[in-house]
Amino acid sequence: MPFNAKSLVSLRSWLFYAEVAAIIGFVGLAFFYIRRGTAESKSPPLSQVGAFIQQADTLYKKQDLADAALYYWQALHALETQDTVREIPINGISQTRAEVRLHANLRIAEIYSQSNWLKDAKARLEYASRIQPEHAGVRLLRGKLFRDEGSLAEATQEFLAVLESTPNSAEAHYLLGVLYQGSKQFEQAAKHYTKAIENDPELLNIPSEKAPIGILARLQLSRTYARMLQSYQFLDREFTEEDLAEVTRLESASIALLEQAHEKMPEMNEVVDDLVRLLFSRASALEREDIETRQYVDALQVYERIVELDPEEVRAWERMGEIYASFLGDKAAALEVYRTVYKIEPHPTVLANIKSLEEDVAAETESR
Repeated sequence: MPFNAKSLVSLRSWLFYAEVAAIIGFVGLAFFYIRRGTAESKSPPLSQVGAFIQQADTLYKKQDLADAALYYWQALHALETQDTVREIPINGISQTRAEVRLHANLRIAEIYSQSNWLKDAKARLEYASRIQPEHAGVRLLRGKLFRDEGSLAEATQEFLAVLESTPNSAEAHYLLGVLYQGSKQFEQAAKHYTKAIENDPELLNIPSEKAPIGILARLQLSRTYARMLQSYQFLDREFTEEDLAEVTRLESASIALLEQAHEKMPEMNEVVDDLVRLLFSRASALEREDIETRQYVDALQVYERIVELDPEEVRAWERMGEIYASFLGDKAAALEVYRTVYKIEPHPTVLANIKSLEEDVAAETESR
């Protein structure tokens, strides 16, 4: 039989589309089971509830949301078993059926929320609410769902209600801070961010957040102070001593908060970026002082801190070179700095500066 290239291409295309259809079918089936919790038609025995919940909680902490949801659903199915047992041991602690059902429904609602299935999250949260409507976790998640829908006033009321029953909730304080910051109520935002920091001293991990609340609150409080600082730029009067003191306080507090966050979580890029930006502003302000009082040594220390945070920040290296060469008269130090600049950004102008400084350093050495 003669070789038919066109038939071979058609066969390959058919196989490709068949494989795609199979994958789509598998994903669709898994999606159906996760959302409806019907992985098994027959309810497992009540004795397995504790194991299901423990496994689900472990997976949830790891943010393995699909598998966690399946185990929470399994636990709910097992709870449907007709049994005289009223309490269920979980991690060595006896819990009532209602408590377990509340926990599983709330976790499933949180998983749906994180997966952006808001309609399903609200429906599942309603089941949890029927069990204990004033539960802090229920109201906290309801507030998040209101927030995600743009109903910010309702979200605010839910978070405030959480604080009435659980005043030390770092997450509720943080979420309120975000809402107040967004509506430019900076004093209120600062108050709640401060409370969030105070109530999360151990920087506990919250699976739904990208960092511990104590870190996020420091980052946002620093940004809130920065926004408060901006208001002083538009004053139509001379600064008073009180104004200057407040500006200094806000700037110093902003930097201190980010330094704390960086110390506790150095890998968080947002913290580094904000801190570098604030330090550049501080260094520039030091260099803008009157000629008699320009604090070049202090500015140099700030630039040194910047390159500690980001060794590739060429602008800071360049300013260090200029300060050493033009204001402190340390040509040897300037030469080393410009050599670093050239490694980062090999520009002809930088090379020219290096050659000039090499000649100056050589001349100084000969004259000694």
